[in-house]
Amino acid sequence: MYSFDEIVSAYRRQVNIPWRPDAPPSARIWILWHPPAMHLKLTGRIGELETITRQAGHGWRTLDLSPLFGQWIAGHEMFEPLIEMPQEVKGLLPQFETAACDAVEAELLKSGPNDILVLQGCGSLFGLAKLSPILDRVSHAIPGRLLVLFPGRHASGIYRMLDARDGWNYHAVPIPPDPLP
Repeated sequence: MYSFDEIVSAYRRQVNIPWRPDAPPSARIWILWHPPAMHLKLTGRIGELETITRQAGHGWRTLDLSPLFGQWIAGHEMFEPLIEMPQEVKGLLPQFETAACDAVEAELLKSGPNDILVLQGCGSLFGLAKLSPILDRVSHAIPGRLLVLFPGRHASGIYRMLDARDGWNYHAVPIPPDPLP
């Protein structure tokens, strides 16, 4: 498993590679995977990644997905009835996935071709929405790069969020590139 310093070094290498303006959407998505136990340390020291990014000559924006579900459900027209019938929330989750896509796309519209938009709080989607369809739906709108802070594992193109469910294959740039043996 990688240490925090090794993950930061891998990010430094990646952010300093010259960006091709014609990169396909999958190359514009960077997934910074890390052990779930390291997530608090990573988010607490996110300023280090921002400094590295700015030193490489790129802009930095963040979007925290953690409060998104609570905001969405509280503003839903069916909120009051859902309090009495919480089991019905499951049927509304496709609407939440669309709302999550809309939130990410709105932030991407504020980003330029030299900016990184960082998605934090992806673990908060667990059980509510799958990250891979969200990334697929917003990939066309990425002007620069989308950095996903991903608490989980990566090996051979397979990502496992929170080490808790079957993995999914996603064509993105993993940071660090491959797990240590």
